[in-house]
Amino acid sequence: MKKSELTIPTILGILVVIAGLVSGVYFLRVPLRILVGASAEETPKEVKITNVSDNNFVVSWITDKSTPGFVQYAESGKNPNLVVSDDRDLEKGSIGNFFTHYVTVRGLKSSTRYNFKIGSGKGMYDQNGKLYEVGTGVTLLNPPPADVAYGQVLTSSGDPAEGAIVYLSITGVVPQATLVKSSGSWAIPISTARTTDLTSFAAYDKQGGQVDIFVQGATASTKSLSVTTGAVAPVQVITLGSSDVVIAASPVPTPVTNIPDSKFSAVVVSPAREATAGGQLTILTPKIDEKVNTTRPEIIGQAPAGATVTIEIHSNEIVSGSVKADKNGNFSFSVPTNLAPGEHTITISTIINGVIKKVTKSFVVEAAGESVVPVKTATPSATIKPKPSPTPTLAPRMVIPATGSGTPVSGDLTPTLFLLILGTAFVVSGMVSYRKLT
Repeated sequence: MKKSELTIPTILGILVVIAGLVSGVYFLRVPLRILVGASAEETPKEVKITNVSDNNFVVSWITDKSTPGFVQYAESGKNPNLVVSDDRDLEKGSIGNFFTHYVTVRGLKSSTRYNFKIGSGKGMYDQNGKLYEVGTGVTLLNPPPADVAYGQVLTSSGDPAEGAIVYLSITGVVPQATLVKSSGSWAIPISTARTTDLTSFAAYDKQGGQVDIFVQGATASTKSLSVTTGAVAPVQVITLGSSDVVIAASPVPTPVTNIPDSKFSAVVVSPAREATAGGQLTILTPKIDEKVNTTRPEIIGQAPAGATVTIEIHSNEIVSGSVKADKNGNFSFSVPTNLAPGEHTITISTIINGVIKKVTKSFVVEAAGESVVPVKTATPSATIKPKPSPTPTLAPRMVIPATGSGTPVSGDLTPTLFLLILGTAFVVSGMVSYRKLT
């Protein structure tokens, strides 16, 4: 009888099976994309957290390549599995490619910490293996009177700088940001911004305080400037790529004469015209038939300095209020209640030279999105060099396209299956040889 012994095929088979199992586990744990290296052009740069409140925050960044972007988040301690796409994707209802990325996370709990990753192109990114983390503030009531910074951003060729991001910073106030619209216009409410500890609305000098503005263009062009709080409505036209400037407060215009308190006649401007009545009453925002993605839009306009402007918004119910134009003739009105999705009509009126002047236009409120809020420890202006990290299974709030359009790539099973099959073949071969010898 032949003595039993292990042959070389058997030993090789066992070794290959072990190697296949080890490498298979490795490939399953680490996405193949990360093994071969994430695209540097899709890596998020200049990551900033802004607009932190009790129920939302904004994450923005830039990439060297025009690519899709989204944020994947959850409450702190949980696996980030809720997905919010770029604000422009939510507005258009489709996924787009951008150099600048701007994601508003909405519908968050107050006084709650959240963590998140950034989805850029086909990869997921965090802070060198650590999730980004922010926390929401307490819920605040009785917001102060509206105070809005607004203006226009142009490219070096004089075209509207659509898609640029405007960042606004005031000492002691959570940094704010907004996207530049297709018209080149932008607007940022200041009075409802939070203090950096998120416990109260911002307190600042409304005339002599310093406001730092930084604009990030979609083609890597930028512009920085500093103005006083008295010169933000409007800020001078910003041209990307031009020299930095510091602006003093706007000069006080010549006061208008007193308006007689007698009988008045009414003049109504046609809704189809975005014009002014007598050149002195204008709605700057929203534009005619503009689609806004907030249920409480900011109404911005111009009227004679010191004039009282009455605002009426015809929704399911009439929403009304009044504001006083400042010394420069600018006014803004924060809608006090949520407007239902759909078309709305806004009418503003005031008395000019003894006559009631009116301007009317329509705009559209799109379906309400979602929201999220960051933590006190967040550093909105910090620049972070993110590092790719493995991606968990998505449970998105909105549909994210397939792998080629921004969904994180999972591990590849092909190497594992190949090695297992090869190892099995060696084991079978070894066992046959062993049986023959015995």
